Amino acid sequence: MVLEDAQQAVTATQRMLDVVRAGGVATTELRAALEQTRVLMAVGAAFQTAAAELIAARERHGDGGAEVLAVSAGLTQSEAHNQVKTAQVLRKVPELRDAVQSGQVPQANARRLADVITKTGADAVADDAELLKQASSLRPEQFGTAARRWVTTQQGDNGASEHARQRAQRYLKFYNTNDGMIAMHGEFDKITGTRIHNRIRHIAGKHFDNDKKLPKDTRREFTQCMADALDHSITPRTGSPASSPNDEQDCCTGGGWIADITLVAHVDDATGELIAELSDGTRLPPAVLEELSCNTRWTGLVYDRVGDAIWRSRSRRTVSETQWQTLLTTYGGCFHCGAPSCICQAHHIIPYSRGGATSVKIMVMVCWNCHHNIHHNNWHIETHNDGIHTLHPPTKPMPQSRHGPAPATLW
Repeated sequence: MVLEDAQQAVTATQRMLDVVRAGGVATTELRAALEQTRVLMAVGAAFQTAAAELIAARERHGDGGAEVLAVSAGLTQSEAHNQVKTAQVLRKVPELRDAVQSGQVPQANARRLADVITKTGADAVADDAELLKQASSLRPEQFGTAARRWVTTQQGDNGASEHARQRAQRYLKFYNTNDGMIAMHGEFDKITGTRIHNRIRHIAGKHFDNDKKLPKDTRREFTQCMADALDHSITPRTGSPASSPNDEQDCCTGGGWIADITLVAHVDDATGELIAELSDGTRLPPAVLEELSCNTRWTGLVYDRVGDAIWRSRSRRTVSETQWQTLLTTYGGCFHCGAPSCICQAHHIIPYSRGGATSVKIMVMVCWNCHHNIHHNNWHIETHNDGIHTLHPPTKPMPQSRHGPAPATLW
């Protein structure tokens, strides 16, 4: 019976395709048919997953049907595993499962909702009618942003636990390929990954533009420019002095300032707290915002009530080259552990995001590892009467996050 129905569905779909290719169907009918095929594909995906799970259970495969689904549906192992996992999670919210199977909720939004359920629980999702409405009405790109903000609100920690989870799962590895090349693969937290991507892409863009002056057969593909940009970013230019971590010039290309990452911040009307997000809605925990504030540019904007910008400040570097040289002369390296200056940054003792002035009198040179402890592990700086600064671990144990954060091992 099931086999006959499947064969009839294939026959009907093939007949639809032949009619469309003939070009004799009205546009309004095509649009209506497309809406129906959305339901058809949703039901088909649900059938594939359910059938694969049933086969795997009967034959005791132990993988929930991922291998059967990958072979029968022509999916990669990763795609099949994600489809099975999504179906398993959505069963916890029957209303949502039915909406996905009916095509009301797109498959991409269904995967995002499954991730939301895993992070916040099925009850929280099931009780929020507005979230389910957004899953049905928003495009996947828009719903991704809405879902991230919803999770941050539910967790109630301004994204700290999600950032800690991503930091705990970060990795980078290299391996040799069969043709003698070296490949690398890694995953980073959203903030670090965005900064790396933007910097490499910025340099690659300059390479790509420069190649336009060359004959076509000698120009590089953009992916090749990306690879060369990475190589260029770690290779010092011959005869060039080493740039400080706070240098406003791009030491790799000789160009101007690179916007490593773009943040949008506003003051919450209810709490008065500074809320900062990436452009895709990813919330930055206060500790991460303070850490980024130590070495970044800020551009102030004032908007009117309808959202039009009416004032813009000049973008400025929080630490000038002169100030960096002063810190270098004063400390020579990390003020706490003595790590070399090449892995150090300037740190505001009073966070810049909280109004701390960019003055060497209230700043220290700190290595990446100690900087991480200050912003993420609650270490604190004490200033003594003689002007000496010392760094100390927290006097009380910090609540341990379920996901980390992982320590930064940098040197």
